[in-house]
Amino acid sequence: MRPDNQSEFICRWEPTELASTLLSPSCQEVVSHWISAIAFLDENAHPILLATNTQSEPNFNQLAHAVNPGFVPVVVLNELLRKGLVEQLDSGQLLLRRSAYVHDAPSLESPPVVRRKTYSPGRNAGRRHND
Repeated sequence: MRPDNQSEFICRWEPTELASTLLSPSCQEVVSHWISAIAFLDENAHPILLATNTQSEPNFNQLAHAVNPGFVPVVVLNELLRKGLVEQLDSGQLLLRRSAYVHDAPSLESPPVVRRKTYSPGRNAGRRHND
């Protein structure tokens, strides 16, 4: 990642050990990008739902190609679906399951008062919190 792109990413989430163990390196990169690139996060910094068709935006093909233009999106998606880390909803959108990422541990260098102010427990209506 280049220094001028630092503002395009957030370090709020990190892949779970489960995701890191189960997934191929290319899928790990896609999940990492999905949980850190501002273009794929909602206003509460949660991973957004992605469309499966290329006519809608944002879609899974855009995510895969943002990581590496050489990736074949359908191959990456099939692995994520097969491993149970992504779910295709009835609406056709893709949901990155909470078992794929966890909240990044807060830095102990900042005082508790600062950590509490930056924590946002608000729910996003577009996300399920029970998967």
